[in-house]
Amino acid sequence: MNNLPADLPEAARRYIEALPAGRFAGFSMTPLDGTGVPAWMVGLFLDSSLDLRGAMPSGYGYGTTDAQAIIGAVAEIAEMICPTLRLRDEPRRIDSYDTLAREFGRDRVADPLTLGLPAGSPVTRATPLAWIEATRARNGERVWVPMDVAACDFFELPPGYQPFTTLITNGLGAGPDVDWAVGHGLLECLQRDGNGLLFRALDQGVVLDLEGADVGEDARALLAKLDGLGIEVLPKFATDEFGLTNLYVVGYDRGTPRVPIMLSACGEACDPDPRRALHKALLEFCSARVRKTYGHGPMGEALSVAPPGYVDDFVRTALPSLELEESRALRAMMDWTDMGAADLKRALDGSVFSVRSKKPFRELPGADRPPSSEPSDTRSRGRIARERLEAAGFDVLYVDCSPRDGSVGVVKVIVPNLEVETMSYYRIGERNTRKLLERGSPLIVFGDETDTRRPVRLAPEAAERLAPLTGGRAPLFDTAEADRIVGPLYPLYREPEAHHVAYRLAARAAVA
Repeated sequence: MNNLPADLPEAARRYIEALPAGRFAGFSMTPLDGTGVPAWMVGLFLDSSLDLRGAMPSGYGYGTTDAQAIIGAVAEIAEMICPTLRLRDEPRRIDSYDTLAREFGRDRVADPLTLGLPAGSPVTRATPLAWIEATRARNGERVWVPMDVAACDFFELPPGYQPFTTLITNGLGAGPDVDWAVGHGLLECLQRDGNGLLFRALDQGVVLDLEGADVGEDARALLAKLDGLGIEVLPKFATDEFGLTNLYVVGYDRGTPRVPIMLSACGEACDPDPRRALHKALLEFCSARVRKTYGHGPMGEALSVAPPGYVDDFVRTALPSLELEESRALRAMMDWTDMGAADLKRALDGSVFSVRSKKPFRELPGADRPPSSEPSDTRSRGRIARERLEAAGFDVLYVDCSPRDGSVGVVKVIVPNLEVETMSYYRIGERNTRKLLERGSPLIVFGDETDTRRPVRLAPEAAERLAPLTGGRAPLFDTAEADRIVGPLYPLYREPEAHHVAYRLAARAAVA
């Protein structure tokens, strides 16, 4: 293991022992910024015998100590590679929802029409899909889910299978056991469902007013430090649905940032305790400044903290997957590299850094409770979130991606009817359609379908529930309007692989 401390935290050692054969390399990225928040990068160069060409499991971790940051980084590696190792060998079915529902019952099959199909998708309940078994969190029942939402990487799919949407990692969680991992993944699902139409290009500009509020000693101290460094921090409110605080933190240097890409940093959190949510989002914001500098800044930034040869080895190993990478994200990030800090700041001013209203922090759910009354571990916080979701009629499922010996827990949580990636991949269902209709958004239109005005794929029951808002008409999602709104801000939604921009720019310069 290169550059990792000899006295690894026990939790990190457990993850490493559970992971496949290969060479680990780790290093601190903290020196890339002045916040002092510990941030680590750990990579795993897999043994060639695994036959996973292009796989480069790596993780970014952060925390209040180096130990926490290292644990977070190796946990991310587990989230990246354990699903591939587990799911590619799991039994799967190629069949339609209708067929499986007749065989197992509708409650044992996830309806694809509740999984956020891309607008205009041809998928119906009769469409043959690849399915894998998941577990219902509340009672352990087995439920079939499409691999389109269960898989995280193309290695996991049946040969030649084309998923109905881009594979995403939302809902991945890791921990010492499955219950902990489910809590981790579920809070991420809630975080991204709750803020997806309220931040980035659609930022509502609701800044949290911290004046006179008990935000916790850790958050207060970090806020003071960032202010002293000349960083204007904007903690923003997304939602308090389900009695959970969903917030995010953005900010900008009052002067000129050392590396412009730092301006796009954001930290997110969803938690039963608003103080914990604020502190987590602040730490992630600081980590994002470092992570983006390392991954998308000038190559010299990465080389200044990485061990000799690491970056070259990383790019060489990941190159096959880089060739498959989403071109829109790469092009947009390359455009950002041509901007100076002032131009990038102006591009973000109207949305990310907007301030339109304020919400008192003390009004957030749980802000009036003493910190000692709040659950202190992810397992307990996840259970609270699950129970509140279930009370609202949602069904929490998870695909167990843990090593078969159960040495650590790794899962992918799937919650039908929670929605993500509407502005990037046009995935939308009943929930986000309702939100946009109630807001009077131009993203939902009616009338004739076109190449860019695509039907929202709804279950008949969902269409009936939306009828008071739609007048019984079929809602269309305007993808051209979505592209216009996102515009040059696409890297806020999807980022290319680390060093890909620098690699492409170097190749372009060589040709020129």
